[in-house]
Amino acid sequence: MLDSSNDLLKTVKQAAYEAGALLREGYSQKGRIAFEQKGASDFVSYYDTAAENIIIDCISSAFPDIAFLGEESGLTPTDSDYTVIIDPLDGTSNFLHGVPHFSVSIAVTKGNELVMGVVYQPLLDEILWAVQGMGAFLNDRQLTTPSPRPMTEMLVSTCLPYHAKGDCTKTLDQLAVLMPQVAGIRSPGSAALEIAYISLGRFDAFWSQGAELEFWDIAAGIVIAREAGYTVTDLAGEPNPAQWNSLLAAHPERHGQLLACLKAC
Repeated sequence: MLDSSNDLLKTVKQAAYEAGALLREGYSQKGRIAFEQKGASDFVSYYDTAAENIIIDCISSAFPDIAFLGEESGLTPTDSDYTVIIDPLDGTSNFLHGVPHFSVSIAVTKGNELVMGVVYQPLLDEILWAVQGMGAFLNDRQLTTPSPRPMTEMLVSTCLPYHAKGDCTKTLDQLAVLMPQVAGIRSPGSAALEIAYISLGRFDAFWSQGAELEFWDIAAGIVIAREAGYTVTDLAGEPNPAQWNSLLAAHPERHGQLLACLKAC
């Protein structure tokens, strides 16, 4: 990977830490942060754009030829096979409302393949990261895949569509099918963090279809979940679809059961 995957990983993690430091500072100003509305339930603040600029500056200074796809800045193409996928503040609505659940999310692709993911929760100072073939880690501790809980004990996370931003009917149908079968369903509001949290057992699965998630919302979490031993596909069962229009991440012994439930809706 480039000249050194370790160098790139260190740089990506450093970028996440630096962006996270800015977000910690900004969070202390909660309730007084100016923001703009890009669309229905879609907000952007100074901290979104400033954090993205920090990430791009940090990584490009070490890897000047690498390409970027940022939520705020869009695509900056180069001739490199590698692209850095950035969500500088996943959970902006939470951040603006003073809810302490948001993250910095950075992934790297080689061609169309996800090869690296870093998700940083700055308020907890927890960094979840993974490189293809190397496993998943929380800070410096490598994660292992636990035994799966039975469906009746599972805590499942999802994203919900608001202001008609997505398919509300589909989401409600899926909720109606899953709710009687699992211990709980949560929608905390940072998809990158919640997908990554599967690797810690804080959630047993994550799915989304009705809500409109962008690639930068999910890319880093996908790498981390997979390297922790979990199965990640779209709801057609495809592991690497051209467009991630849906998502299911779960323990390999539960993925098929959940997929069958959700596909029946």
